This record gives sequence, C-alpha cells and structure tokens, in this order.
Amino acid sequence: MTLRIVQWTTGVVGRPAVRAIVNHPDMELVGCYCHSADKVGRDVGELCGLPPLGIRATRDIDALLALKPDCVCYMPQFPDVDHMVRILESGCNIVSTAYFITGSMFGAENLARIKAAAARGNASIYGSGVNPGIIHIIALVASSGCARIDKISVLESVDATAYASAGTWEGIGFGRRVDDPEAPGLAERAMPSFKEAVAMMASALKIPVEEIRYDVEYAAATEDVDLGYMRIGKGCISGLRCCWSARVNGRAVIELKIAWKLGDKLAPNWPVEDGWVVEIDGDPSLRCVYQPRHIGQFDPGLMTAMPAVHAIPVVCAAPAGIVTADQLPLIIGAHTVR
Repeated sequence: MTLRIVQWTTGVVGRPAVRAIVNHPDMELVGCYCHSADKVGRDVGELCGLPPLGIRATRDIDALLALKPDCVCYMPQFPDVDHMVRILESGCNIVSTAYFITGSMFGAENLARIKAAAARGNASIYGSGVNPGIIHIIALVASSGCARIDKISVLESVDATAYASAGTWEGIGFGRRVDDPEAPGLAERAMPSFKEAVAMMASALKIPVEEIRYDVEYAAATEDVDLGYMRIGKGCISGLRCCWSARVNGRAVIELKIAWKLGDKLAPNWPVEDGWVVEIDGDPSLRCVYQPRHIGQFDPGLMTAMPAVHAIPVVCAAPAGIVTADQLPLIIGAHTVR
C-alpha cells in the first residue's frame, strides 16, 4: 500500500526529506506545509531542488489534513504543540525531527494533550534524526554485546558550519557573549529532546535513574566571523560542549555529550571527532564510530531527515500513542540500494 505523506516545512532538513519521499516507491507526497509566507503557492519541487511536482506549498492546515495523509513528516525548526495535536487527532501519524523523543519536556499539560490527541485519532508519533535519533539506536544495539555495562556514552563531535540554520544556532546561544548569564539556560531549554533521549535509553536498559544532570561550557570567537548565514562577533559564543548525564548513586551511567563548533577561529579550539561515537565501559568495553567517509562533503540535513523518513512505514503500523525506537521493529534504509 502506498503511504500518503505531507511534508511539514522545507528547511535544512525538510528539503532532503522531500527528495527521499518522492523517490520512495511506497510513498506518495500529497501536500506540503510551509512556515514562510513567501513560499505559499510555490511548487514544492522548486523549493527542494527538484523538477516541478504539481504540489503547492501552503499554510492551510485544514486543506492538508483533508488530503487524508497517512503520515506527516514533521520538520519545523521549532515544534508547535497545537499543530501536532491537530495532526494526530485527525488520524494522521507523525514522524518528527523537531525536538521530540518522548514529549516529556513539553510539560505535563502539553504531553497530556499529545497523548489524548493520538488516542482520539488512533495515531502514532515518533521522534528521530541523527542525534537524538539513530545514534541512540546504535548505542542500544551495541549494548547487546555486553555482559556488564558500567557506563554508556554517546558523543556528537563536529564542526557544524555546514548546518546553515542561523535560527538553530542563535536559539542555543551562539553569537551571544560567552559570559551572558542567559546562555546556559537557553541551550538547555532549546534542546529538550536530548534529555528525553537519555531518559529513553535508561528506560530501555532498565536503569533506575535518580537524576539527569546538564553541564555546559563555551568557546569564544577569536575574531569577527561571517558564516554567510550568520555573523559571530569576536568574544561571542562560537563553540559549545555540553553533557546530559543520567546518574545512579551519584555516578554517571549514561552520557549524551555534544561538541559543536562553527569554524576554527575560536578559543579553545577543541578537536572534533567528525561524527558520532558510542563508547561502552564494561565487559567488554566497546567503541562504535558513525561518521561520513568524506568529512565536509556531506549534507547534515540529509543525515537528520533520513532516519525519520525510513521510520514512516513502521510508525504508521505502530499502536497509537508516543512510540520510541526501542518499541519499534528494526528501521533500515529500504529501497535505497540502486
């Protein structure tokens, strides 16, 4: 059965998602929601670097839901709970890359609204991406090779200059002075799904976590930097390292670590791994590296989009409600070998 898909926005992540959906033999793109008013009425193919598709971008949510899509590929820069509730209660499933793993960080009231909408619509919602997303699935799969785990760590360590989304970086404090007292709170609040990913892993591994701690440090630009899509002044945040750690008896048992920098004109100029690393301390101790073979020559938006697109068939078949990776069948890149 061909699945009818609505794409929700055509930004850094949405554009490669559209291309993947159009090329998928079991999916049909039937509509597209756009965030920007200047995209209304434009052909989605034009917006995504494809030939015309005969589908016009719109902000008319009722019209999109009237198309009876099986799934919305939900990829706005920031999530909107009201939109998510409308989609779910219409009976349409959601796969999302927009700061969603379990929804707990939306707050109790909004989480209850999402669950109720999914129940009314008999629909499922699933959050993924690279991180949070596929790297945590890799970590959980790697854990099956261990007889004992003392600590499991997930690290994303990249020069993220190619991720050309000024709103994303400004939303977590990049461009602010390094001593700005509001910066640490911005980063923690703007990335709620990272904490959710730690909690999801703990639940899957049956770990009775006592708390999830957040720590952060910054690097400052050593000169004025123009990235093309945003400017960062000298002395302002141009790099970030942070960690969410799940703790038991005061000891970190799960760590989700981030090391992001925009270019190399910053201090300290941390070395990066150019990818994602899973490390397990235990019996045996293991290390798994997931990275592009050609550093600097890959589309980070594509790597974020594809785990969600590939999940669409299993999410559409899943029971209603919020589903997480440990509850789903194996998600693979079907129909991609050509």
